[in-house]
Amino acid sequence: MGEILDALEAAGRLENAIITFTSDHGDCLGDHGLSQKWAPYDEVTRVPLIISAQQRFDGGRNVDELVQLFDLGPTILECAGVEPDVSFEAESLNLALEGKPFEGRTHVYCEQGKDVNFTGAEYLTMVRSRSHKLVHFAGKEFGQLFDLDADPKES
Repeated sequence: MGEILDALEAAGRLENAIITFTSDHGDCLGDHGLSQKWAPYDEVTRVPLIISAQQRFDGGRNVDELVQLFDLGPTILECAGVEPDVSFEAESLNLALEGKPFEGRTHVYCEQGKDVNFTGAEYLTMVRSRSHKLVHFAGKEFGQLFDLDADPKES
C-alpha cells in the first residue's frame, strides 16, 4: 500500500485521491468455535472501511452507523461528480464523510450459500438492526434470533 501512496504523491495526485480500504467479509478466527467466514456473526459481517481524501474530508472520525458495502457505489460516484441514478437502493456515505448528520440504515442484510458450519442449509439470509439479528436457514424449520443488547456476543 505504501508504494501506491508513494506513486500517487510522486505523480502529484495524492491530494486529489480518494483512498478506500475495505474487505468483503471478516472471519471468526476461533470465535463461536469457527475459523472462517461461513456464518453471519458480527465478526464476519462487520468489515473494516477506511476512507481517506485529504482535500475533501477531515480525518479522525469514527462512524458507527449501519451501512452496506454496496453503499460505496453512490459514494464514489458523487465524489467523482456523477449523480447516482435515483433507482439505486444503495445510499451515499458522503454525509458521514463530511461530518454532517448521518443516520445510516435501520437494517442491513446478508446472504450466504452453503452454510457449512451449522446446519447443512443450502442458503441462509440475515437481517440485522442495531438491537436484533434474525437468521433464516432456507429449507429448514429453524433459524436464530439474537437480542444484541442482551447478548452482544451472539452466544
